[in-house]
Amino acid sequence: MVYPNFKNKHLERALFSPDFYVKFRKFLKGHKKPKKYILIYSSSLLRYFLRKYKPKKIKLYSLITIYLYKDIGLIYNKGIGAPNATTILEELIALGGKEFLSIGTAGGLKDFGVFLCKKALRDEGTSYHYIREGKYTYPDKDLTKRLQEKIKQRGLETEECITWTIDAPYRETIAEIKHYKKEGIKTVEMEASALFAVAKVRNVKIASAFIVSDLLMEDKWDPQFNEKHVKEKMNLILDASIECLDNFK
Repeated sequence: MVYPNFKNKHLERALFSPDFYVKFRKFLKGHKKPKKYILIYSSSLLRYFLRKYKPKKIKLYSLITIYLYKDIGLIYNKGIGAPNATTILEELIALGGKEFLSIGTAGGLKDFGVFLCKKALRDEGTSYHYIREGKYTYPDKDLTKRLQEKIKQRGLETEECITWTIDAPYRETIAEIKHYKKEGIKTVEMEASALFAVAKVRNVKIASAFIVSDLLMEDKWDPQFNEKHVKEKMNLILDASIECLDNFK
């Protein structure tokens, strides 16, 4: 059976759109509407951003608080997974967002380090409600290149990767890990392929970078979420992301 259940669903018109919702909630009425956003998933990274950049805080509702620095909005995604991330992305697009960077941690199938995503394997359900069947979704090439250049200027080595996006982190099986390693996949996370699908449908730009926080080996799991090397790289990538969007008009 092909998912989703309704054949060619991606061709059908939705009953209501995120534009209707943001108008209903009157989001950002009287506030500046950013066109550039950074999506993050780490509370420690948010604390770093607040200390260093002193942004203006604009709370829309429980799902979205915008931390505004210059003309860049930073969003801390408190939840996990594609449905949560794409709902936020949809509403930010409806508010006028045009360029997005998604930066966070990922499991590593190869090694620790910093990875720029060049395509994402669709092992989640959300993207199939937006675009037709297909193995991968893709970020914006130019925005990815700009981000990569800014990260390198911060002294970090980067590697391009294919990522595996999955809905069920506790069902990353040994058989899959072996299989995807052979296919050259280097990271695993929960949002990228769906975010790329939404960006394609809504005609906006998105790029994504990952810091490997834990290794998925065939015989063991090696978590290092709280290690210094992970947090330092995350901070540097956030700085690079701000510079990437701030310097581009």
